[in-house]
Amino acid sequence: MEFNKNPLTHPVEAAQAAMSAAGADPRLMQRMATFQNLNEGPANIAAKITGVQSTHMQKDNAPYFTNNEGIPWPDYAHSKTIGGIPLVSDTFLLQKQQTFNRSKTLERMVHPSGSGAFGYFECTNDMSSLTKAGLYGQAGKRTPVFVRFSTVTFGREFPDSGRNPRGFAIKHYTEEGNYDVVGLNFPVFFCRDPMQGPDVIRSQQRNPQNFLLDYNSLFDFLSQVPESNHAGLMFFSDHGTPNSWVNLHGYGCHTFKWVNASGEFVYVKYHYIREGGRKDFSWEEAVQMSGLDPDYSKRDLWARIEKGEEQRWTMKVQVMRPDDADPEKLGFDPFDVTKVWPKSRFPLHEVGRLVLNKNPEDYHRDVEQAAFSPGSMVPGIEDSPDPLLQFRMFFYRDAQYHRLGSTNLHQIPVNCPFMSKSMSSPNFAGNMRTDANTGHNPHYAPSTLVNKYRPDTAEAPYTVSDNIVSRKSHSWSEGTMHEYTQPRELYTRVMNKQERHAVHKNTAAVLSLVDFPEIQQNYLAQLYNIHPDYARGVYDLLKEKKFSFDKVDELSKEAVFFGKDPRFMPTHDGTGKRFEKRTGGIPQAKVYN
Repeated sequence: MEFNKNPLTHPVEAAQAAMSAAGADPRLMQRMATFQNLNEGPANIAAKITGVQSTHMQKDNAPYFTNNEGIPWPDYAHSKTIGGIPLVSDTFLLQKQQTFNRSKTLERMVHPSGSGAFGYFECTNDMSSLTKAGLYGQAGKRTPVFVRFSTVTFGREFPDSGRNPRGFAIKHYTEEGNYDVVGLNFPVFFCRDPMQGPDVIRSQQRNPQNFLLDYNSLFDFLSQVPESNHAGLMFFSDHGTPNSWVNLHGYGCHTFKWVNASGEFVYVKYHYIREGGRKDFSWEEAVQMSGLDPDYSKRDLWARIEKGEEQRWTMKVQVMRPDDADPEKLGFDPFDVTKVWPKSRFPLHEVGRLVLNKNPEDYHRDVEQAAFSPGSMVPGIEDSPDPLLQFRMFFYRDAQYHRLGSTNLHQIPVNCPFMSKSMSSPNFAGNMRTDANTGHNPHYAPSTLVNKYRPDTAEAPYTVSDNIVSRKSHSWSEGTMHEYTQPRELYTRVMNKQERHAVHKNTAAVLSLVDFPEIQQNYLAQLYNIHPDYARGVYDLLKEKKFSFDKVDELSKEAVFFGKDPRFMPTHDGTGKRFEKRTGGIPQAKVYN
């Protein structure tokens, strides 16, 4: 049966015509349908399914298929692969399988304690030459957002002001689906291989035997993972005790791809710079505030917005051309999340501003059930070869599926891609599914009856380092003294004398609580390789010295290999040349500005 093509009488065509106007409301294309609960609440649906109101089943008339986040679905038959092997970064494949696995409902494991607010992102500089993502493509364009702040490893019982990284997660409600940026108040993370992700968190959590904070595990991990001590330096600086959620900078941490309308791409890193600057507590101030008001950060964010004070950050990006992404030229791997990009070589470019101006109406509905995933990327924003990002694109979403008990997270209002031009997922059924489910679409693909896939949104191809499947590391700096170059720059040049003293004092206070001298000396050996003064400054402030500083000096010579099995270390330097050890020729690059 043919639809009437008169745009005045056919709702889909009329809505599409209305959408051609710049800045038009994309929800016009949704309002003609109840598919996927987009326009009706559960009370309206209950009235209909019980017969109180006449039946409401209708055919799906959305213009194209999307995933559960409203992002266009490229193809029904082709997975994203390397050499024919499916990749975990294929979020469409994984969401399809995860939905199927759960078709027959916790406190967050990570980032459990936090709060958030609603607002908007406003583009101030047109970035359409670099990305086709609509939210960055027109100066003055505003996109609704929800932002959640959190401590990362502490449970909900812990004070907001304790020493910890802080989560900085943004959900953008765009016209082509929900786009999540999931980051920290540090520009780097503690590991780069996803295998070590759970260990980072567990090493900073309570001991399962006695439920006490476990300083042995914290320093044991840092001592055995050389690349972790860049983030470790920030952790024990006053970065680790920010003064409220609102007085910190945010970072995307990972490297992402921006792809323009011509299919050309660049690599980018995100920075969200707090207007008015960053403010930190000293450790003494953080301890005092933890006792005076354990909910200080939550209370401060809420109170400021209740008083009508907008909270603002400026979003900036660093841009790297693909031809420049060569670690041999750069002196660091641009896809290593334990490293930063030097601002002198990759300056910051303003994109827009992030503004928070509305408090949640209900904490459980709007904050506790908010679900973020770095795999939620809209067309124009894509993944990079960053291995931790590749797997986070899967496991963040899967953690939320487990925590909230369903793959149908999009039916919780805070997670609903309500600004998307289309909402039509071929992922069917599962608990919490309260809409028309299939919308009379076939429950399989391909089908001669319905095909609404969007091949134009498929990801831009890029080259990876090789076509060999193994567990051998591809990290350019692993097993070399390059691991310490950037933290050395941070310690010696970026930090002033007062900040270095704070790091010494903060670190020594906690390291003194470690029970095993072997862990203490191994950790100090890592600090020695960053700078001897760093290790000495901490050593001199230890409450009890159970070994000589000469032992630290001795251990430092092999510290770069701590925790590394030679069978899995890299066997080439990025140019294809074989090597056994690369410990010399360290470039003293200026990496922070």
